[in-house]
Amino acid sequence: MSGLLKYIICFFLASVLVAGCKKDKLITDSSAKLEFSLDTVVFDTVFTTIGSTTHQLKVYNRNSETILISSIRVAGGSGSPFRINVDGLPGSTFTEIEIAGKDSLYIFIEVTINPTSGFLPFIVKDSIVFETNGNIQDVDLVVWGQDAHFFNGSIICDMTWVNDKPYVIYNSILVDSGCTLTIEPGVKVYSHTNSAIYVYGTLVVNGGNSEHVVFQGDRTESYFDDVTGQWLGIFLLRGSTNNFFDHTDIRNAFYGISVGSSTSSDLGTFTFANAPDVLIRRSIISNMLYTGIFGFLSFITVENTLVYNCGQHVAHLAFGGVYNFNHVTMASYSNSIVNHSEAILELGNFAETSQGHYSADINATFTNCIIDGSLDDELVYDDDEIAAFDFQFDNCMLKTKKSASDSNYTFVILNKNPIYILSSEFNFHISSNSPARDAGVATTVLDDIEENPRAGFPDIGAYEYIP
Repeated sequence: MSGLLKYIICFFLASVLVAGCKKDKLITDSSAKLEFSLDTVVFDTVFTTIGSTTHQLKVYNRNSETILISSIRVAGGSGSPFRINVDGLPGSTFTEIEIAGKDSLYIFIEVTINPTSGFLPFIVKDSIVFETNGNIQDVDLVVWGQDAHFFNGSIICDMTWVNDKPYVIYNSILVDSGCTLTIEPGVKVYSHTNSAIYVYGTLVVNGGNSEHVVFQGDRTESYFDDVTGQWLGIFLLRGSTNNFFDHTDIRNAFYGISVGSSTSSDLGTFTFANAPDVLIRRSIISNMLYTGIFGFLSFITVENTLVYNCGQHVAHLAFGGVYNFNHVTMASYSNSIVNHSEAILELGNFAETSQGHYSADINATFTNCIIDGSLDDELVYDDDEIAAFDFQFDNCMLKTKKSASDSNYTFVILNKNPIYILSSEFNFHISSNSPARDAGVATTVLDDIEENPRAGFPDIGAYEYIP
């Protein structure tokens, strides 16, 4: 073999070896980010013993050049119930993972959890954290932590919830038009952050005196017992009819019961014909970030009910409607939970949007009610003098600077302390020397919030005094 030929062969072999060892160019620009097949991996299987299941996540490199992931890790580390498998290797932390240009990577996620362990929260969360070119991205991991009925963004029709185990709502639920959700005594409903119960059809809540139905957030630790704004609330939308709440506790939401809103922003479509209606009786609504009972051109009847600790109004009855409150205690005082800075009760017969001014008649009657708080005036009236503005207070205790001397006020008690047993501990039973005792007027409401009988001249408020 000639020297020249040997040189050519050697050069060719060297070139092949060099080419075989050459690495693809890495993209290091911080604008180059990963994309994911899911932003949240939800394990929605309801386990009964030891739960174990697997889901997959696909990680995409949409760039034309190779990208280097500095680290992939489970945020909770080795103590997390979640485990991941990257490129066939199990673990909780991985480093220096490459994805070629226009390619992808599979990550398999497992979770092992005992959902019957009572100390676990209803929803257990963690995340997979990715660090790439200085960017931090994550994908949430969610698994049900206790044995319960779980609803994840569900549309419900003609269903009955019985008291066999808790009900947990994730990403809200909707009771569809023409459908009824019935909830039986003793049921407990836990809603995750930013979740709500929306009703186009009918919601019937049949709580019992010793078996209240409870709606609250899904954080069950004692620290969260009185924290406001943990979930969105219950929304009875336009066209919803025959809604009913009895012996119901609604806690720690943005709104307790909101009646009359719509997915449409055109207030011209809001009429008495499509106004929703609800009867609320023998119930407790507490610790709302905004409003306990919100009415917006709707029909609301409330009997023997306690509403307290709301960041804005205890009851806001706006843009008209027909409202009847009988033996209702409404109270708010600033404390470590809420800053009471707005009137307990606001009545209005109009609403304004960027599209214009809209009016609707309001007719509101309050009988045997306590409206008391730490402000000098706990009543606000918004009357545009276009639509009817009719209201009446009969045999009520009112905290107000208004004169209350005209025919809208009959046998009212102004600016006196109701003398509760211990309002600082949220005990709103009246004491033996309360001015609310025997100061009411007899109506068709024959018992109190706890089903104690009302005889003769009833006490004002939700509670009848029992020696």
